[in-house]
Amino acid sequence: MFAAHFAAGLAIGARARHAPMSALLGGAFLPDIVWIGLAAAGVEPSAPSGFFDGWSHSFVSVLVTATVFALFFAGRGVRVWLPVWLAVMSHFVLDVIIHPRPIALYPHASLRAPWDLWRWGSVPAALGFSHYWCVQLAIVAVLLGVYATAALRSSFPPNLVGATVLLVLGLHWIF
Repeated sequence: MFAAHFAAGLAIGARARHAPMSALLGGAFLPDIVWIGLAAAGVEPSAPSGFFDGWSHSFVSVLVTATVFALFFAGRGVRVWLPVWLAVMSHFVLDVIIHPRPIALYPHASLRAPWDLWRWGSVPAALGFSHYWCVQLAIVAVLLGVYATAALRSSFPPNLVGATVLLVLGLHWIF
């Protein structure tokens, strides 16, 4: 869900002009960055038979990660730390829709998102794309719409807004 995380960071950034875009985009990916580190350390195995990401992607873990990351921006005021916190939390919201495994409330919790859409998501849909790809495209389109509308109202150069939208849509097409 690379493009959707980028789109979420952009949508938040276009509406929260005081927050650094780099922090918003990085924050939107922070749980995946934590997961990569934990997977490399063997804490969260990535093999299909033993896949686990409860330490990086559970609700409580993302909540803690978002709060700790936002604390780095606390001195810059609520107009900065709150959007940064929201960018990290957006990762959980987007991943809970379609994820390789239902997301846990906390690491090793038996309480998980009540659905497992991964099997449904991998089924081919229109034009040979998977349901997963189509759902992501819809999410990306909505988030990019929020970004473009807010950015253009804030006098961002239209050519840069258009280029950004095309870049994110290209990322979705590739990944």
